[in-house]
Amino acid sequence: MNLFLDTSAVIKVYHQEKGTNEFTKYLSELSEDLFFTTSDITKVELHSALLKKHRMKEINQKDLSEVFQLFDKDFQKFNVISVDNFIKNIAIQLLDNLGLKFGLRTLDSLQLASAIFSNNFSKIDYFISSDKKFLNIAKEIFQIINPEEL
Repeated sequence: MNLFLDTSAVIKVYHQEKGTNEFTKYLSELSEDLFFTTSDITKVELHSALLKKHRMKEINQKDLSEVFQLFDKDFQKFNVISVDNFIKNIAIQLLDNLGLKFGLRTLDSLQLASAIFSNNFSKIDYFISSDKKFLNIAKEIFQIINPEEL
């Protein structure tokens, strides 16, 4: 099974928050043929989001460092889609086609473009995000899962 994880889903694996327990349980119940796909911007977004949680005293420095080390190790096992000019052009098309109607945002368009590109080579079974607004857009193209609603 190939799951495309946006950053909000990835964070749930590394930081306890709403939906973490349900999501990690869901992942552990899936078959051994589990395959994770994400965009290379996920790494940047994850660092940004967790550093913000550190500034807001939601995660301490020691845990933050451990999460970054663990994520860097795990990230090597992901199918990572590099945001190149081709992906950027898909993102621009998505923004032009869905931006006005759905309010598609820049980084979300890059994540969705990465999923669409990857889907051409390895079918994405589920697009996973905890961003309800983003999932409302992604469901136009993929089957979706919200880890907060499992």
